Amino acid sequence: MQTFYYSGFIAGKRHTGNLEEESLQAARTRLRNQGCIVTELRPVKADATGVPSNENEEISSFERLGSRILITKGQWELSMRQLASLLQAGVPILTAFSAVARQADPLLARVYGRVSTKLRQGHSMQQCLSEEAPSLGRVALGLIGVGEANGALDEMLDYAADLMEQARKVKGQIVQAFAYPLIVILGAMGVSYYMVSVVFPQIMTFIQKQGRNTVLPLPTRVLIRVNDFLEVWGLYLFACPFIIAIAFFLARKVRDIGQKLDYGVLHIPLLGKAFRDHANTMWCRTLAALLHSGVDIIAALELVESTMGNLHYAVQFKRMREIVRQGRSLTDGIKETNIHRLCPMALTMVSVSEESGGLDTSLFHVARYCEERLSRRVALLSKLVEPAIFVVVGGMVGFVYFAFFMAMLAVTKSAH
Repeated sequence: MQTFYYSGFIAGKRHTGNLEEESLQAARTRLRNQGCIVTELRPVKADATGVPSNENEEISSFERLGSRILITKGQWELSMRQLASLLQAGVPILTAFSAVARQADPLLARVYGRVSTKLRQGHSMQQCLSEEAPSLGRVALGLIGVGEANGALDEMLDYAADLMEQARKVKGQIVQAFAYPLIVILGAMGVSYYMVSVVFPQIMTFIQKQGRNTVLPLPTRVLIRVNDFLEVWGLYLFACPFIIAIAFFLARKVRDIGQKLDYGVLHIPLLGKAFRDHANTMWCRTLAALLHSGVDIIAALELVESTMGNLHYAVQFKRMREIVRQGRSLTDGIKETNIHRLCPMALTMVSVSEESGGLDTSLFHVARYCEERLSRRVALLSKLVEPAIFVVVGGMVGFVYFAFFMAMLAVTKSAH
């Protein structure tokens, strides 16, 4: 028999001590069966696990900011899954952090090193990650806290990684749908501006030399007026989209104005339904995962509220949380907020499942339904936008050429 020193959390409380077992694996299994989340396990006379220590290292605010910006959601997602797999295999937390850090990028490895140091000092994993990795988000940190409390940290890490993956996929669909049209439109605007402001004036100079008394046709005169207008106002027109975007961003900082703006975004023709499906997918999946993991309904609604990017949705969940806190049902909360209009299927499924049970399962079904609708809408928008872009860009270029050839024809006729 060997003596092993262990340190870990049972029901959210730190426990340390010695135990005797035949091997390290047997000691690990025994602690796991007791519901202990092991942070350190080693023979009494052996050295520590080898997790890098940063106790004497001062972390600059610049490095912390860089960690928040440069460590992507995909990196966190992968590391969460790796940690979950190692914990499921019975590996102590400090050893798991060390193994994941060795495979991670330098910035993420340093973050895990600092977390490991704080874990050895007796802090909880949720507290360590809240201080060192706030970019994980309140939902992921909340799930980790639940996992530490109920002894299912590996399962909660998997849930957190699943939510990150779904958020990344949904965001990718939105970006994919609008990135290509935006690039093409900006390119078309640039080409058209160059043709009208640079190429066409040179052509007109040539035409006017060939036929000074020629009466130019209407399309050519219109194009000349457009060119004159762009020479005076072109830079202002180019700056308009950026000014509008900055004004929109600043206006959203004022909560009442931001809520109204975000409500208007949800009702933009064609695009509004896609934004609603995106928001419905995220809140249904997040709430379902939190309820399934054992988070109480009020805390779950508070976490969902904090993750909603759309301020109108956030306000609705704040109202919903107050209604549920008064002892009323989630169905009442949905009915008395605008959620029942934004996501009618959620009202039906929640009202049924609150009576029969399985609220988390019903919300998962609603999330999958909204996600499928979002995929179809994104595909439809892509099909509609592409020909519209070709028509607009082709029409602009065609009009320039038509005006040019009409002018050439007029010059030729006047010469004869």
